[in-house]
Amino acid sequence: MCNLHLIKMRRAIAPLILLLFLAAGCEKEKDPVEEPLDPSLHLTDGFCLIKDSRVVLNHYDIDYYDYSAHLIYLKDPGAFEEKFKTMGPATVYADSNRIYDLSLVSHVSSYIPQGPVIWFPFIFYADDIVHIDLGWAYESMAEGVADIREDPRIVEALKKYGQFRHGLQFEILSVRYNSPDDVILELELRNEDTVNYYYWDPEKLGMGLYHYVSLGLRLWNADLNLTYTCQIEYSPPGFWDSMDLEGMSLLKSDSTVRLTFAYDRFDTVPPGTYLALFEFASPTFIVDHENLEQPDGLIWLGEQHLFMEVVVE
Repeated sequence: MCNLHLIKMRRAIAPLILLLFLAAGCEKEKDPVEEPLDPSLHLTDGFCLIKDSRVVLNHYDIDYYDYSAHLIYLKDPGAFEEKFKTMGPATVYADSNRIYDLSLVSHVSSYIPQGPVIWFPFIFYADDIVHIDLGWAYESMAEGVADIREDPRIVEALKKYGQFRHGLQFEILSVRYNSPDDVILELELRNEDTVNYYYWDPEKLGMGLYHYVSLGLRLWNADLNLTYTCQIEYSPPGFWDSMDLEGMSLLKSDSTVRLTFAYDRFDTVPPGTYLALFEFASPTFIVDHENLEQPDGLIWLGEQHLFMEVVVE
């Protein structure tokens, strides 16, 4: 099943790192020693993240914010982790206005957060990138609940300091379920940004390799408790510690491209109305800061979860 395979295999290096933290996690964490508040770290305008009444991230630290993937690219790699002391609740501000709360959570924690979350340690991204994830919120997104990370006040605060990037936008154009061996998915990618982006191109990589790290297409029933998935013969890459542009394509600024996925092995889906979910993935953990910028553009990182209602006859 594609969703189970993603959980098990999409981040091949994650289990090795997590083992180290599992070993250390058996000991109870001690309360950190409170340090005096640095006068230079008062709540500021622009984008600002506060934890324990302290600023752990603000516009002085940010290079830019990719709004499409909610990735914060830092000027100084590792600066963010140096500022916080413990896991727990935090708050996002924009121009001194409180926007939403989030959680800082360890990957090995038994706590399952709801809503925005920053996972630690940084496993899926380089240490100069902070990802504000959405935790276990896919069902809410599927039901049309607004994403609280996407607030116009945040956009304006980022633009104030030239730190806003559109990133890439994705849309499901159609899903045609003709039979279990004839399912067609069409996507559109848009680049409304001022820079060019490289994206992982499924047509160049092939279905097996692309779906090794992608959730693939799923169909949920009306109650969101039954899932039908694609059946893919995965083609794992030879290694994960290199970056290769041969499997990527360049989407220039103000351009669009359409991608087609043809599934010839899918679960048998009874007639009815379903919610289609597709994850568009990128090579997050194999791209470091040095390789991010290429001569013709930037490599787009992150992932997008796309939804569309589908009728199977």
